[in-house]
Amino acid sequence: MTIPTFDEMVQSMHTVSLPLVIPFRGLENREILLCEGPDGLAEWSPFPEYDDVEASHWLRCTLEQGWNQSSLAPLEPHSPTIGVNGTLPVMPATEVAGFVEALGHPLTLKIKVGGPGTTLRDDVERVAAARKALGVAGRIRLDANGAWTLDEAEHAIRAMEHLDLDYVEQPVESLGDMAELRRRIARLGIQVAADESIRRWSDIEQVLAHEACDLVVLKVQPVGGITRALEIAAQARARGVEVVVSSALESSVGIFYAARLQQLLAAHSDVVHDAGLGTVSLFVADVVTTPLVAHAGILPLTEPTLDAAMLARYAMPEDRHEWWHERLRRCHALL
Repeated sequence: MTIPTFDEMVQSMHTVSLPLVIPFRGLENREILLCEGPDGLAEWSPFPEYDDVEASHWLRCTLEQGWNQSSLAPLEPHSPTIGVNGTLPVMPATEVAGFVEALGHPLTLKIKVGGPGTTLRDDVERVAAARKALGVAGRIRLDANGAWTLDEAEHAIRAMEHLDLDYVEQPVESLGDMAELRRRIARLGIQVAADESIRRWSDIEQVLAHEACDLVVLKVQPVGGITRALEIAAQARARGVEVVVSSALESSVGIFYAARLQQLLAAHSDVVHDAGLGTVSLFVADVVTTPLVAHAGILPLTEPTLDAAMLARYAMPEDRHEWWHERLRRCHALL
């Protein structure tokens, strides 16, 4: 891999803070570092609480995107669109129908459940409202972000099994509990997906060894880029585990790159799950000329071009810019 110098990266660096429509993980703004590399725009956006070792894995994806795309497999011909799920955040059940209508009634909907700000009763009512809005043909994914205990997860899934769930993403935190939950709900026909359990390239080995999931959720930045993501996908599929590509809440720059992973996987598989890449709509605004916003479960793929006016409008305050500058210096040294 070509690794640019720290100074080369800084010369092409933009730091932006994009406001979110609804708070996510306690954040009201998504802080993102963008670079203009010789191979194209690249994004680096590990969450602020991640340590330098974790964030350096994300940085490998940034370098692949901006400086090493020529090493990737060619992608031709390819569709100018991909299928994506809509994302339903925690909200009152009474607001669900209007939210789903604004999304254009996608075929697949991922619904946030568990965690702060919601109860099991709230979750059941919200998922029931979503099922009514989607109709019988719609696919429902639940995402608990590891918020439940083992018993809470089983109880919640059984309380919602009548709503025809496709799969439950990261219902519990530990791999042992994931495997046990799969055993308990095996007869329900509801699959278990691993998301937070796969933060790094090496995590897939432990997940598969524990038989902890039916699907793995791949996010191109956390695992270090497309090359490593394809290796994880190959390992998973060799064990009969399916793959879903998802977002780490990137801007359109990162989403466009993740969509390339989706297309490469689709080119070599008969089973293609709607990707979790329709998340740009969770931003109030983006810093590209044509934001990659999905509608009705379809995401048009326009190669991103930075919008100078939007970069200026959403530039980070000086103290946060310096924080990211120093974080990049530390993480670059770990490559």
